[in-house]
Amino acid sequence: MHEVTHISYGEGTVSIALDSTSLTEVNSPNFRFGDYKSVVSSFFTPKELIRIENGESADLTFYFVVSDQPEEESFLEQLHSAINEKEAEIGSLHEGLHIDISASKSIANESAQKIDSVADRIELQMDIPLYLVKEDRSYYYLESNMGDYEFISDFDEESNVLTLNTHAIGHGVLLYQDSLESLVEKKDSFINLKSEYLFLGGIVVLAGIWFFLERLRQNNA
Repeated sequence: MHEVTHISYGEGTVSIALDSTSLTEVNSPNFRFGDYKSVVSSFFTPKELIRIENGESADLTFYFVVSDQPEEESFLEQLHSAINEKEAEIGSLHEGLHIDISASKSIANESAQKIDSVADRIELQMDIPLYLVKEDRSYYYLESNMGDYEFISDFDEESNVLTLNTHAIGHGVLLYQDSLESLVEKKDSFINLKSEYLFLGGIVVLAGIWFFLERLRQNNA
């Protein structure tokens, strides 16, 4: 995938490119940002933003490498430890895709420089591959952040799109969980089931009252 979005910023323009590569048997999913202007303000320094605002052009490029496992095996032990810790809280989790995200930026004709970190979170959206899409399935993202892993929930929960507030740099993994595996949803499911029975019971009671009143009317006629 290669997409370029041009954002006007003051008198200048920022070209944001998203390049993705898949090391798996399936194509890379599509990636996009929820708010491209917030991406500009997050990845350029205040001084750089002034230069762009005064009319200079800039480039911001994101690279997404999708694979079945981390590129660096050193991630595995820490990754699995973080997954096990979260499973004790919410139930079984399964690894979907591993995603390595890097970025670079440049202004005018200057050489591109790699971006190692970003302080502000941005909204990143990723289409969930069709082979991972299933009814009653929840999706999460575990991202590497400052030497540790952070668990991020999908805050939109649209069935085929994972929407995250993320730092968007480094290694991450798409996780998924079916509803029957969740330790959290069991309680909610019980409440929903109880509410459903109460609703049906109310209908039966109303029908009984209507039947009684109808019989009473016929007897008085």
